Amino acid sequence: MVEVEVAHQPEGYVLVRLAGEIDMSHRATVQQAFGRAFAAAGAAVVVDLCGVRFLAVAGADWVDAAVGALRDRGRTVRVVCADRGPVWRSVCLLGLDRRWPVHHDVTRAVASLRPGHAGEPDP
Repeated sequence: MVEVEVAHQPEGYVLVRLAGEIDMSHRATVQQAFGRAFAAAGAAVVVDLCGVRFLAVAGADWVDAAVGALRDRGRTVRVVCADRGPVWRSVCLLGLDRRWPVHHDVTRAVASLRPGHAGEPDP
């Protein structure tokens, strides 16, 4: 089961928080969450995967497609993923850590959105 939270934050970004398991049966739920993020025209998006326990390849593909589509539309996107555990291993094995601006906690991801910050991913 996947849990989804999409919330407009006072700092001006949209937080998409996913938790639980993301597999083939959760496609519609994940796509609806990103649809809500797309609807917040112009706002930066922070995708928090820290609560995800299992990320199937299909789920990683949906997140990757959404991140790419947001960026293609000129949106700033940050992805938050813990730096250990099965989700991080999946992200690294699929090479997504080289495609996404990944941070290891939401605080750092949000800080990277501030003007004048380089926005570089966490090492």
